[in-house]
Amino acid sequence: MFRTEGSELVKGSMLALTIDAILDFAGDRTGHFRLIQCEVQSHDAYGTPRKLFGEFFGVIAETLREILGGDWSPEVDEAWRRLLAEIDQVVAECEVQNEPHTQPSS
Repeated sequence: MFRTEGSELVKGSMLALTIDAILDFAGDRTGHFRLIQCEVQSHDAYGTPRKLFGEFFGVIAETLREILGGDWSPEVDEAWRRLLAEIDQVVAECEVQNEPHTQPSS
């Protein structure tokens, strides 16, 4: 999911920032969740397809599911499904905001 030339330090930093954004997004939304919007826009410059954002968050959820095993409850699963749907919505809203606006023809 990461660029192949990224260092381990960069990858670790990206993951830490992502987890921080997830916790804020799922909690009080004090502002760290806005990192998702910023990263969607900044990764446009790298040519990163926007669908990868949802996939990246999904990979994190699946990894946690594997780690938790039997402790992954239906309630946790539903909470993650809602969270991932909301993140997809944030990504979609970024896309709408960045579409070029055309001037009406006279």
